[in-house]
Amino acid sequence: MTIKHQTIQTGIYKIPADGPVHISRLGLVDDILVEPRKMGLEHHAVYIYPYEHYEYWQDELGREAFPMGQFGENLTVTGLLEEEVRIGDVYRVGSAVLQVAQPRIPCAKLNERMGFRFSTMFLASRKVGYYLRVLSEGNVAQGDTIELLERDESSPTMEEFVRVTHFEYWDAHALQHLLGARDLMPAWREIIEGKLERAQVERGWSGLREFELIRREQESEDTVSLYLKCARGRALSPFHGGQQLTVVLGKNTSQQHRRAYSLSSSPLDLSAYRITVRRMPAPNETLPEGIVSSHMINMKVGERILCTAPFGALMPTQRQSRNGHIPLLLSHGLGIAPMLSLLYEFEVLQVRTAFLFHVPGAAEPQGLLREIGALLARNPGFRMIHNASGMPELINVALISHHAPLAQADVQIAGPRSFVERMTGELTEAGLRPSALLVQRFG
Repeated sequence: MTIKHQTIQTGIYKIPADGPVHISRLGLVDDILVEPRKMGLEHHAVYIYPYEHYEYWQDELGREAFPMGQFGENLTVTGLLEEEVRIGDVYRVGSAVLQVAQPRIPCAKLNERMGFRFSTMFLASRKVGYYLRVLSEGNVAQGDTIELLERDESSPTMEEFVRVTHFEYWDAHALQHLLGARDLMPAWREIIEGKLERAQVERGWSGLREFELIRREQESEDTVSLYLKCARGRALSPFHGGQQLTVVLGKNTSQQHRRAYSLSSSPLDLSAYRITVRRMPAPNETLPEGIVSSHMINMKVGERILCTAPFGALMPTQRQSRNGHIPLLLSHGLGIAPMLSLLYEFEVLQVRTAFLFHVPGAAEPQGLLREIGALLARNPGFRMIHNASGMPELINVALISHHAPLAQADVQIAGPRSFVERMTGELTEAGLRPSALLVQRFG
């Protein structure tokens, strides 16, 4: 086999055996083991792959029927899927007794065997098969029955093990469950303990987390607010006003589309994350950002989406006490979404004075504007300057300076690129210090 212009030996190519084969402590007799295994040969002795997955991969890849052994397995079996088989399960296979040790984590050899970058899809599917250690040597032949001898029902399944260790390693509860497995290998215990430590101390989470849409509110003809909660029922990580949530379409890395949306909900309300989404114009729906927006706009309650943790810079007002400095928010159209979240946080921080300059866009998000109005009513020091008639008053440095002391301002700008660039240029020319300026561009 040639990988990256280097010829290497491999035992991944398997052919069916004509008769009984002996299973020794380290695997099937005459099976080729080319490389040492990081977790010990005894924990990779026999590799099982469910036959049910053959049809799945043939359909998924548009391929002809695969020969037996296509995935490099020692035993192709039926009826033992990853959603059922658990760490530590003990089976009699032929006259041998085997114990499930771990799932298979694919490598570059599987890519070469399948003819393209297959391992990412393979792992994401969680249809990976599993390795077993040999408790008692014996013989196995085609047609032999497989008998479950022992099982700890509290032990994680193969599907759960792969999902948590490689995709949901943000989930401290699930990681603790894996660590409770009676027959967990020491090498995996060390890896999972490291993941658990990071999950417990990290703000937010690493990687992708699955969320479920629990509520949607139509803000205007082309704008909707979506409420998302963790599909696993876990608590949401705290966030700050003005931060964003990235949503991801596609489980296969090579086919993923991503787009960040501003969180428009209150940082105090962690029952759900709210993002407000506007449909992209039709000509842009073939671009990644248009594909994501079109999908999000059409999501139905109960559907699921992958998300990264909330992210984004914080205003100086949030990072530290800045005596005498005033939050100054400039928004255009949907740029009002992060400003609403910021105002909620300023209320909690007991910020006395804040200015919001807003340029209305087409089809304003009415629900968000009503929330802004309620915030202004109960916080007399919060002021909003805009033209409600629909003919936007031009926001410029002169207008801002008329209402707010620019020299004492911490500024956040959110809106279309042209608006952000114009305001950034004007404020910089007026002498605003760079450390006092944060921007979010939409489109």
